Amino acid sequence: MKKLYSPFIGLNKLLVTVTIAIIVLLAAITYFIIVYQDAINSKTEYFDEITELVKENTSLNVIHSIERYHGDQLYYVVDGETDDNEAVFTFVYQPDKDEDNNEDEWDFKVFKKDAFYSEDTLLAEWQNRCSGCEYLGSEIGIDNDIPILEIKYFDNQDRLVYENVVLKDKSHYRLTLNPSFQ
Repeated sequence: MKKLYSPFIGLNKLLVTVTIAIIVLLAAITYFIIVYQDAINSKTEYFDEITELVKENTSLNVIHSIERYHGDQLYYVVDGETDDNEAVFTFVYQPDKDEDNNEDEWDFKVFKKDAFYSEDTLLAEWQNRCSGCEYLGSEIGIDNDIPILEIKYFDNQDRLVYENVVLKDKSHYRLTLNPSFQ
């Protein structure tokens, strides 16, 4: 006896498979969007607390911007003005944790901006030194208690370079990374 079947069974299997694939794809996209948003929000999570801490513990009364810098540890770089309208960088960080320090303790390092070269001046000099380089970005940071401008770029040989320029005297040093996929 010959089996009878509906010609639409094959079509139904295809429809179910495509529907399940679309649902899985939408779930994966939603998951990655949520993870991405959480990562972005975690970068600015403490900015309100840092603003409050800086205003309470330093003479800053105007804050222009807050950025994060990862040097030997995490620093919050606060660009602002004091009560005397003096432009300053304030580096906020938590000291290394040991028995004496509690987790809520923060340290502050304040530097007057008028003692430093501007970021635009340092970037213009970098462009003259490194023609043909692909600029990726720059940020103010601190290294060994010395304020720096960290410039990220690809050099002429497609190597990733982190160049740290000291804000006070324009001296600089580089960390060059070769791509690992070559």
